[in-house]
Amino acid sequence: MSLLTVRAACFVALLALSGLPGLAVAEYLGLLNGRSADPATYGPMSVEAGVISGSLGTVDYQHFGVRVNSRVSDKVVVFGDLGNSQFGASDGTPFGLGVFVHLPNQRINEQLDMALKASYHAGGYTVSGRSLNITATSFELLVSGLAEEGVGGYASIGVHRLNIEFGGADGTTEYGFGAGLSVPIGPGEAYAGFDFIDEVTLVVVFIYFLKLVEQP
Repeated sequence: MSLLTVRAACFVALLALSGLPGLAVAEYLGLLNGRSADPATYGPMSVEAGVISGSLGTVDYQHFGVRVNSRVSDKVVVFGDLGNSQFGASDGTPFGLGVFVHLPNQRINEQLDMALKASYHAGGYTVSGRSLNITATSFELLVSGLAEEGVGGYASIGVHRLNIEFGGADGTTEYGFGAGLSVPIGPGEAYAGFDFIDEVTLVVVFIYFLKLVEQP
């Protein structure tokens, strides 16, 4: 069996896992951290697309998201998120912004790449004619490295603040961690992993590397 066939089979299997019921949402209203902590690993721009299916508390949740990444320097990547999500019978269009900052001079392990990440997401919904607004702020440490030839690995740990404006509901602060693997496929890369923020979430995302044409 060729290496490409093995990669494709792994991707299909992981995609099936992402549809398991009873899972909580990963980074609230956003996607997982399935990327290298070193911006030099990717091109100047990339686009991610992913699907999350699970639950937030006792409410069914589905999220279809797109993330655009832009490498603004050798150490910094900024990104914007836009998606369509459903809490029970309520639909919304959450959005978010974030930044990865590479830590090239870390002394913990020279074989690993590390980055700090900060993000903010917001989404508005209507439940029984009443407005439901959700905002989420996350701060995380991302660690990545080469699991084996052609396969990358990553792990993250951080704190997540979720605020809910609905019927006197209060916010909550959760600590979370996650890990996963990534494999190159065609013009991009696929990653799959899990986040644990109060509950476990599984998800699969594909990253497409944009090829920018330089002007003469």
